[in-house]
Amino acid sequence: MTPKRITIIPHIHGKITREGTMRSNDIRVVRGVMTLPQGVKTDLISATIIAADDIEGYDPTQDEDLYAYFLSEQRSDDIP
Repeated sequence: MTPKRITIIPHIHGKITREGTMRSNDIRVVRGVMTLPQGVKTDLISATIIAADDIEGYDPTQDEDLYAYFLSEQRSDDIP
C-alpha cells in the first residue's frame, strides 16, 4: 500500500501585479543537500520572494494555525 502524502508547501508560482507585470522572477528557490552527523543525506529547500507592498508585513508564523487546521482536516478524513 502506498503511504498517503500531504502537501507541506503548496506550488509556488508567479503573480500578476497591479501594473500587469509578472512577478515570477521575484521568487528564488534554492536546493541543496546536507549530510547529517549519522551519515544520512537530506535535501534542503528554501523559497524566498522579494518583499513587495502586498506581502511586506507577512509573518510565516501566522500560517501555523492554518497548517494545524489542514492537518486536523486530513486526520478527520482518515477516520472511517
